[in-house]
Amino acid sequence: MSMEKIIPTDIELVNIFGVNDNNLKYIKSMFPLLKINVRGNIIYIDGNDKEANEVIRILDEMLKMSLNKEVIETTDVELLSKINYESSTNGKKMSSIDIIDNKTIKVKNVNQYKYLDIISNSTITFGIGPAGTGKTFLAVASAVKMYAENKIRKIVLTRPAVEAGERLGYLPGDLSQKIDPYLVPLFDSLEHFFGNDNLGYLIEKRNIEIVPLAYMRGRTLNDACIILDEAQNATVNQIKMFLTRLGENSKVIITGDESQIDLYKKDYSGLKKTRKILSNIDDISVMEFQNSDIVRNPIVSKILDVFPGK
Repeated sequence: MSMEKIIPTDIELVNIFGVNDNNLKYIKSMFPLLKINVRGNIIYIDGNDKEANEVIRILDEMLKMSLNKEVIETTDVELLSKINYESSTNGKKMSSIDIIDNKTIKVKNVNQYKYLDIISNSTITFGIGPAGTGKTFLAVASAVKMYAENKIRKIVLTRPAVEAGERLGYLPGDLSQKIDPYLVPLFDSLEHFFGNDNLGYLIEKRNIEIVPLAYMRGRTLNDACIILDEAQNATVNQIKMFLTRLGENSKVIITGDESQIDLYKKDYSGLKKTRKILSNIDDISVMEFQNSDIVRNPIVSKILDVFPGK
């Protein structure tokens, strides 16, 4: 069956099809059995009715985005085609998520979008996958968004401080100097959203805490988002201790890479064991990223593909 979609003449085709027709090429790649041709401002679609109607739906959403002055990229087209949602996007750019004030993050792929959605709708979320997939940064972004929207009153970020059980004593300096090197990535992510001065103020007021995992024992955290990063370097007992810090109106996000265990004995790692134990509990979700989700230099995923112990 043949269908057609007319693009209003007041919309520049490049706004829909993208630079060098990249968006149009992407749509064609998603529906290889359809014949999609453009003549002037009319798109002709021949083939399976169901697929043709899906293309029309995607184009309708792209038109709304264009009318909202959004710049449409292939990531947006991918999200429109692969994410199940019940209502229209109302022309909002799916790959751009408002976090705080004028800070917006760019979602790079479908799994990142799903990860943010899972965090929003679960009490406990596991973000598992290789380095460079954005699992820690997006976890922090989610916490900052919840804080900005007054859904929580505190952000707590923690990591296992050293490879084999947080034995800090042999390191030089006071406690702060001992743990700072392990927590720098978390500081960097928070500083991106709050800025250095505001972050310092929030830490001073204890609205934000960044602490080694060993110092979480004995606490109950209410109205908080609590993030455990590099969880592959924590034991089952440590993760159990961490999870039981969860208080009222709080969320937990646990991130880790099960192929990058730094513990003396890899069997001590509790991440894989813990998420399997908890997998059947409602309101606990797992997002598994793949090497193909890496958003650093493309060569990183190729490097990981050839290394043993993935």
